[in-house]
Amino acid sequence: MSRLLDVEARRLKATNRSFYTISSAGHEQNAVVGAQLRITDPCFLHYRSGGLMMARSRKAPEVDPVTDTLLSLCARADDPISQGRHKVWGSRRLWVPPQTSTIASHLPKAVGMAFSLGRARRLGHDPEGLPDDSIVCCTFGDASANHATALTGVNAARYALRRGNPMPVLFVCEDNGLGISVETPRRWIRETFGGMRYLRYFEAEGEVDEVWDVVEEAVHLCRTRRLPVFLRLSTVRLWGHAGSDIELAYRSAREIEAMEAEDPLLRNARRLVETGAADGDTLLGILEGLGTRIREAGDAVASLPALETVEEVVAPLAPF
Repeated sequence: MSRLLDVEARRLKATNRSFYTISSAGHEQNAVVGAQLRITDPCFLHYRSGGLMMARSRKAPEVDPVTDTLLSLCARADDPISQGRHKVWGSRRLWVPPQTSTIASHLPKAVGMAFSLGRARRLGHDPEGLPDDSIVCCTFGDASANHATALTGVNAARYALRRGNPMPVLFVCEDNGLGISVETPRRWIRETFGGMRYLRYFEAEGEVDEVWDVVEEAVHLCRTRRLPVFLRLSTVRLWGHAGSDIELAYRSAREIEAMEAEDPLLRNARRLVETGAADGDTLLGILEGLGTRIREAGDAVASLPALETVEEVVAPLAPF
């Protein structure tokens, strides 16, 4: 679903009906995180966390992630999150506060929410029905991990734990090895965060069932021990940084082909077939059925009205 929404975003962009083409293609293993977190675990999401958002949406059947995402991609006034301003992941029902996630600016906010979960009960405040064992998830890229905002967030979480405060925050670094056109040095994330005190470190890579097991352990530790956990999730970046990116300007064709060979959807499909969990015809049927549904929804959403005046654009989003 996430991948086909990325395809649809570029199809609509080709006819000037959509204006956002930063995709989640290659990062879909984050759907494993979305499948394992509860709907009452607030999530502050990176712009490539489409798979996570789709998996999370399955926990609330009343949420239509296809239409909501397309409304956001097309900047239509009916978008339930930005109401026509910008494409962001967000949902009140799914406990996903909207983030643009620019240079990891959302990490300190995620840490602040994790800190507040521990303080709320002491202050006699009910955090809108969140259970006592809720955790906060925050996803970001490997390049963003170098920004001061990211380092501030991680350090604040470690410091709070050292001070004796519960700090149930799960940092998920979606490591694709690139920051737009600049390569991240190999093992940089591990070398930077793997040895920090007061921060438990995990790496999830390999086949989807292997990723599942590591994510399960990381989530369980964060939830039961109420401490900050750093999960490096191995991903690849397909189709460049965005639709406007000329990837051949800084990567060779061989490098691009090597990344395409690691496409998680193909890899997961192969794993499902090899283990007997599914057959090729069933998987192709899912692909074709979703493709038709998403194309039809894209055409319908693109015909809806957008914001037209300055007054509409600058009107406050927060309820009065």
